[in-house]
Amino acid sequence: GAPECNPATEGAVIEVTYTGFPTAAKAAFQAAVDTWACRIRTAQPIRIDASWASLDASTLGSAGPFLYRNFPGAPTRGVWYPAALADHLADQDLGESSPDIEATFNSDFGDWHIGPGSAPAGLYDLTTVVLHEIGHGLGFIGALKVQDGVGRIGVDPEGPFSFDLHTQTLAGVSLLDTDVFPNRSVVLADALQDAVRFVGTAIEQTVGQSVVPLYTPPSWVPGGSYSHLDEDAFGASTGDGLMTPFIARGEVIPAPGPVVCAVLADVGWTLAGDCAEKVGRLPDSAAQVTATVRGRHPITSRTAVSIAATDAVSVAVTLVDILGRRVADYGSAVLVGGSTFEVVVDSGPLAAGLYVLRVVGGPESVALPLVVAR
Repeated sequence: GAPECNPATEGAVIEVTYTGFPTAAKAAFQAAVDTWACRIRTAQPIRIDASWASLDASTLGSAGPFLYRNFPGAPTRGVWYPAALADHLADQDLGESSPDIEATFNSDFGDWHIGPGSAPAGLYDLTTVVLHEIGHGLGFIGALKVQDGVGRIGVDPEGPFSFDLHTQTLAGVSLLDTDVFPNRSVVLADALQDAVRFVGTAIEQTVGQSVVPLYTPPSWVPGGSYSHLDEDAFGASTGDGLMTPFIARGEVIPAPGPVVCAVLADVGWTLAGDCAEKVGRLPDSAAQVTATVRGRHPITSRTAVSIAATDAVSVAVTLVDILGRRVADYGSAVLVGGSTFEVVVDSGPLAAGLYVLRVVGGPESVALPLVVAR
């Protein structure tokens, strides 16, 4: 069949290079591609390299994104963005010679249902599995993992993905808060094997609360834990069941549900079609960061500055003098919509004069002038 929209004007042009696919399997893959092409909007082509090849008997298929960070238009410095999303945010093709997503599906697997139509009870629906894996390639994937009993913020590459800006504990603590959860620590591993939530503006707009549960069982499941919605909270054969870690035989999911769409909106995508209708309109601008003096100013001893953001963003805060020399470093924090990061400026070691509190993060740096008086 054909896409339900005109991807060039209403969605996303997704170009697939197929290797080894029989005709029917290629059609099943393309059906999933056409579904996604009408649910996100970008002016940049999305390129997928898809292979039909031998895999381990327990693996149906996999897909993953190439990654970029610190590109023009990146909402947050130091954060890795899936290539297709990075191209969209930069409004340019950052890697013309490489694909955005690589996908491989198991040609040796004997229980595929290669559609169209309903899958018999004993078979796995190829289009549904492809739809799920492309979801990961578009950005429904985090860098955090447990390896050898230690929690890590990425391995290769190191550093958080855009997804990770939105994950937190039940108590509302970001998993990227290294004061609480140091990188390469047992403490972070314990948190990743406890209840973890995804939080975001689009999620709140869609489900009426700002958090939804991720799949984080008490023992880490490679390829299953963390980068999926919770299996118990989101039912099989529902649109949001698409991004739980397990698919059942006979399960067919034709399109992503509202929570799946909202997660992609929160990590940075502009939605289209059915996804846009499910989530509603989000602000076009990225997270806006503000810095507000909460104490005495001019500063004669100490004063507090409150830093906030309208959406999830990582910020780093420093104080510089009028020559641009760094005189104090207040560290970094991950903010979600409604949360604040308080820093205390102590004038004790500073000479009288003008200083600038610099907040780097979000689409633009914030520069807050501060005066130290004697």
